[in-house]
Amino acid sequence: MTDSRLAVYDSLGNDYEQSFAVFLAHTDQKDKARTWLDAALSALPSRGLFIDAGAGTGKVTAWFVPQFEWTIAVEPNPFLREHLVKNCPQAQVVPAPILECAFEPTADFVLSSHVFYYIPAADWQENLDRLASFLGPRGTLVVVLQNAATDCMGLVERFHGRRFDLSVPCREFQSRHNGVYACRIDTVESHIETADFATAYTVAEFMLNLLPFEESPLRRAVEDYVRQRFATPTGGFRFSCSQDFLVITRATP
Repeated sequence: MTDSRLAVYDSLGNDYEQSFAVFLAHTDQKDKARTWLDAALSALPSRGLFIDAGAGTGKVTAWFVPQFEWTIAVEPNPFLREHLVKNCPQAQVVPAPILECAFEPTADFVLSSHVFYYIPAADWQENLDRLASFLGPRGTLVVVLQNAATDCMGLVERFHGRRFDLSVPCREFQSRHNGVYACRIDTVESHIETADFATAYTVAEFMLNLLPFEESPLRRAVEDYVRQRFATPTGGFRFSCSQDFLVITRATP
């Protein structure tokens, strides 16, 4: 009898939605991200145009639509766009990848949340340049990814062979633009905590489904990894899922 493999989800299917709900119920990531983003918005000098680059289903986009005069939601995936239109009926939806978008440099806030996983590393700088080109003179660009040192990134590296890190592109972007932009990374600590193994495994399976597999790993291998790396002395499970917020603004003259 062959070992079973980790389940692969349809990103719009019930399995994905259920696993996502389990993740949200056992982490402080969403609340801490919302707190950070709300603080970023409060610091904006104006709230005319918001651009969400890689808006997905629009669940995050919908947080910000009421706070801006105008919202543009960029999403090339037609299946995700169906949900985006329903969740954000007031937004202008643009069905194109970031590099095919050209907007006037008037945006007060540009957000690209957990999108760069799906962009080849060789294209990160070009995508950052394009996103920054949307900014008005006092606008802010924020790119969000998992922090490279988290337990979740370790899990992804073990089973996908990839680890994502915004620190190098941040330095390269600022160096190439030679003082035109100010760049920084804020790391917001967050964790996943569960009382039992089954829930911890479900969250790990959800995390691994954020990226496509050519062939999913053996379930037993993932189970062993979760037990060995995330178990706590009290019998529960705890693993980090901190996020990096790359902030790019035009440097003050």
